[in-house]
Amino acid sequence: MTVVSAHISAREMRHLLSSPHVAAQLLGACQGEAFSPQDLQQIILQDSVFCAKVLNAAVITCPDRIDPGAPLSSALAGLSLPVIKNLAIQSAKHLVETSFTARQVQFMRELWFYSQVGSISARCLAEAISCPDPEEAQLTGLLLNVGMITLFSQNPEKYLEDIGSSLSSKEVRGQEQVSFATDHLQVADALISSWQLESFMADAVSFLHLDIARCQEASPLIRIARLSLEICRSPFVLNEKILSAADQLFGFSKSATQDLYTLAGKSYRSLSPFNGDEEDGLKEIARVQKRLTSLVFSLAEQEGMSTQLFDAAGAESFVETARHLYLHNTTAQEAVFFTVEVKSSKLIGLPAAKQARLVGELTTSLSSGSLLTAALRSDKIRHSFDFDSFSLSLFDRQLIRICKGQGVLCLPLRLGGQLLGGVVLGLENPSEIEIFNSSRIQMLNAAVARALASWLARRATTFGAQTTGDDANLIPKLIHEVSNPLTIINNYMSAVGTLLTGTEHEEIFPAIENEIKRIGEILKYYSQLKDAQQVPESAVDLNALLSSVVESLKPTFFSPKRIEILTDFDPSLRPVKTRSLVIKQIFVNLLKNAAEALDKNGKISLVTRLYTTADGRHYVDIRVQDNGPGIAAEVRERLFSPVTSTKGDGHAGLGLNIVKGMVADIGAKISCHSSAEFGTSFNLVIPTIDE
Repeated sequence: MTVVSAHISAREMRHLLSSPHVAAQLLGACQGEAFSPQDLQQIILQDSVFCAKVLNAAVITCPDRIDPGAPLSSALAGLSLPVIKNLAIQSAKHLVETSFTARQVQFMRELWFYSQVGSISARCLAEAISCPDPEEAQLTGLLLNVGMITLFSQNPEKYLEDIGSSLSSKEVRGQEQVSFATDHLQVADALISSWQLESFMADAVSFLHLDIARCQEASPLIRIARLSLEICRSPFVLNEKILSAADQLFGFSKSATQDLYTLAGKSYRSLSPFNGDEEDGLKEIARVQKRLTSLVFSLAEQEGMSTQLFDAAGAESFVETARHLYLHNTTAQEAVFFTVEVKSSKLIGLPAAKQARLVGELTTSLSSGSLLTAALRSDKIRHSFDFDSFSLSLFDRQLIRICKGQGVLCLPLRLGGQLLGGVVLGLENPSEIEIFNSSRIQMLNAAVARALASWLARRATTFGAQTTGDDANLIPKLIHEVSNPLTIINNYMSAVGTLLTGTEHEEIFPAIENEIKRIGEILKYYSQLKDAQQVPESAVDLNALLSSVVESLKPTFFSPKRIEILTDFDPSLRPVKTRSLVIKQIFVNLLKNAAEALDKNGKISLVTRLYTTADGRHYVDIRVQDNGPGIAAEVRERLFSPVTSTKGDGHAGLGLNIVKGMVADIGAKISCHSSAEFGTSFNLVIPTIDE
């Protein structure tokens, strides 16, 4: 028997098999000119694995933004494009690196199909009963077999040999328990519960096989999931079981159920995997794997272009970098850039170093008849080879002279529908035009447009902002500049990690990965710091706040290692005037660090005490203590230093120097005591303010 934990680690999440076709769609969308959560949502809602990965990422980076009624759309709204790209690239690379048998491909197609049936049926049901949160219902339906996908992903060959069914049932659960010591509903329950949503989604999956009669008084979401499962069992023929379940669960008449079934079927029938032979499926996935490989390389190239553009300081440097990219990737002789000045409705030349004298003097109205303005108005490529020189405007002829070719080609630069400007390129002959319709150049245009939008926004902020005398406005910019290369490094490390697997250097990858994650957490804290400082202090019930932190960490940090949490809260402790956001962040990180320092069955105690000093001042002392191996003396001496790292010995987590900075932000003090005999304790002392 292979023992598989019901709880899925972040590392295991990476290796879940998503739909290859959906992965290709998502990577293609990430190459587009703008990051639209609404557009990506439609793609991601086709695949339960991608949905799970997005929600896991959102729980880590922006948990407070997740709306339980619209989990996926709110999670996407809180995540950045680099995060989505990284998830898509990781999924694509895993699919490309995996060798599938024909039977495994067919099984994956069936799993994906049934998740679509569940998703579409649940959405139709939610709308039929006027459910206020149809997205929650749709996601629940999609996740009905996410546990099966998880178990299959961990060992495809064994799952097919021992189980072989792609549809949830009590019998399948029993077989899974024998082979894996867990089952797909337990796995799905643990996964969904880890998101800490105020939702019955996890219950809807856990109670999936309850008798219909026992579900009649359940919440709408549980009843929707139960009827969706019946439709999954017979997606092509409306049978008596579906009619009876619809009547018992929702009081639907036969005709109402028929209408609902027909409506849902129109959306999923064409997706049926039960046509063609298995070998056709194997050939198809080989084609998609080739496409995924191409898309991953294209995205990596696009990230490289974006990094060069975002690293450019000032207008001249930005234009010179963009000019170099066009000249390097095309046969153009020269490239000239223009930006839109909205107030005057004009195009203003943006000169590179060698173009300053001529391009700086070029302006034209957006309503003029030039090739460039025609390209911008139509959002299409325009070139001069279709015209004789006398038909061109004076502005066009000046551009031909500057661009050093026999003609010019004009490209619009837009982002999310907003016109930003354009680029004019000098060409020798019409045969060179075709390359500008290629995906490679469209990708370059998208990268230049994003960078131009960022540069224009920074320029507007610089001109419009008042001097504040501090560096607060630098923080978002610095975070943005660091995040781009950090994302690229993470993508490359994912590839390196695959190469190191099974070698003596295998442990290097998770160590580097943890450090990259730690940098991300530090950036996240500083990005929130400015907003947090604007929030006034309020009366905070520290005992209640600490209880909520413990509960939020149980599913992912304490329960998997069976860590016991002992709380001893002072009942006399009254609310303390402080910033709850900062207090919460401090103890999330101290408790996470303590959990990471412990082996299985360890203990963490959390204690609060109110005490008064000899001079009559009141303080709250909060102690986090673990029974781990302690921290080495040489590390303890530099524990709060920015360069301290325990290299896996525990208490590394978010840099403790950052925690110390948080403590200083609320006027408190922190200390550490550690020994091999008694473990490690961190004490936070917060002064109270007398009424």
